Amino acid sequence: MCSQCKHFGHIITDQVRDSKVADVSQVAELLIGHQNNLAEFLVQQGRGEPVINYLKALGQRLVSEQATMLKELQELVQNIDHIKEIVAMQQSYAQISGIMDKQSIPTLVDDALRMHAAALARHRVRVIRQFDPIPDVLVDKHKVLQILVNLISNAKYALSESAATERLLTLGVKLDPDKLVRISVTDNGVGIAPENLDRIFSLGFTTRQGGHGLGLHSGFFAAREMGGTLLVQSDGPGKGATFTLVFPLNQKRILMKNELIENNRRILIIDDSQSIQADFRKFSPATIPKTRN
Repeated sequence: MCSQCKHFGHIITDQVRDSKVADVSQVAELLIGHQNNLAEFLVQQGRGEPVINYLKALGQRLVSEQATMLKELQELVQNIDHIKEIVAMQQSYAQISGIMDKQSIPTLVDDALRMHAAALARHRVRVIRQFDPIPDVLVDKHKVLQILVNLISNAKYALSESAATERLLTLGVKLDPDKLVRISVTDNGVGIAPENLDRIFSLGFTTRQGGHGLGLHSGFFAAREMGGTLLVQSDGPGKGATFTLVFPLNQKRILMKNELIENNRRILIIDDSQSIQADFRKFSPATIPKTRN
């Protein structure tokens, strides 16, 4: 996004530098130099028609320059506004992870998409939304956003390197009969080789030059922490890929909550491990109530 702003800034700078507006001053100086015999200079010396034609062409050029610079300035302003939206959005999500509240899943998907809107437009990617109506979900929105932002980023890179005539990014949201939420990110980009599918979520594994192999790995474990998983499907190189985030609609049936009272302070414990909860009871059996589902 910042690189785009710099790009627009360079374009406008070049246009101002190459502008013909200085030629207006040259014509004015020419006429001022003959102001005492202007009629003779323009009519009798035959300078009138060339000057008029030059001013006409100059006027057309300046109008074109103005239109071009206005367009570039409007795009620059739009990108600055988009940066402000992203910063505001990131600030709204920059809270402690682990807090669950009711969220609209389509809204979270759109939020993640907006963070990549400029880059997707630059790579001429057409976005398709296939959102089924689903109820709001009790979920850790920070984890969901972390996963989706990374999946969309990966799809963007896969599409930018693709030779497809039309670059498509399809985002899907649906609720299956088992009450599992499925958020899919599908691209028709470079695809994934079969031998890489089993390693795609491994720490440090990447096929992209400059990649670090952390995003999908951390996303996979973030999905596990939500009681869900992250799936991948690809028919091979050149045939695109689909990543699907799956997690339960009702996370209360997965997560167990307790309150540990220590020094008159309440500490909320969220974990799906019976052994961890048993360990806490060993330390302070009288102060930890039974599991509430």
